[in-house]
Amino acid sequence: MFDLIATRYDFINRVLAVGMDVHWRQVMVEIIDASVPRDARLLDMATGTADVALLLHKQMPQAHIVGLDPSNNMLDVGRTKTAHTDHIELQQADAQQFAYQFGPNHFDGATMAFGIRNVPNRNKALCEIHQVLKDQARFCILEFSEPDDSFGVMGRVARWFIRHAVPTVGAILSGAPREYWHLQNSIQQFPSPKEFGHILESLECAGEKAFRFDEIRHLNFGSVQIYSLVALKQSAADSKKEHAALEDATESQ
Repeated sequence: MFDLIATRYDFINRVLAVGMDVHWRQVMVEIIDASVPRDARLLDMATGTADVALLLHKQMPQAHIVGLDPSNNMLDVGRTKTAHTDHIELQQADAQQFAYQFGPNHFDGATMAFGIRNVPNRNKALCEIHQVLKDQARFCILEFSEPDDSFGVMGRVARWFIRHAVPTVGAILSGAPREYWHLQNSIQQFPSPKEFGHILESLECAGEKAFRFDEIRHLNFGSVQIYSLVALKQSAADSKKEHAALEDATESQ
């Protein structure tokens, strides 16, 4: 669906979010920035037109950023936007099958903005991301949800906006009504923040706990969340313990 709306995607996003989506992405980028080295290797999954990749580059000019997305048309827009730097590399890839391109423990951090709800096998995609992350690497997911009543009147307004204004206005601006009704449906069908947080906390990859789930940040009256995670690599942790034990043994001799 994104191939059909690629050339107007950025404009429609700015209109539908009243420009606030830039702030949401920036908050996520700042969480990553506080957790990785200056010259980090970063993965931006579902990079689309490279909005997050560009913010990462602006925040961390020395970092090398790889943006992956299944839509060639979206990537073409992104390549035009990133042509001024060789620190951003954009590639076509399926979130459910890409780890073999990089191997394990390749990236210092990762982001995924408004993409996970569109992946058919979310656990598979999350485990692919986990595989390419280093031990203790920060991973942030930015995603929509329908606010519940705990967010009060403004939460109910945001919920109405997602259900009615987003598909209607998106359909008019894009000329692709089917695609924007899909957007609304995908948000409605996505797990609640509490449910998705539990999925992330309990996820196992290759029989081991995948992530430490640090926090959920609620933005825009509960309609947007940032899920902040840390990759856990048991093999890496065991290797560090063995190395420390060897050093202790050597010093005691």
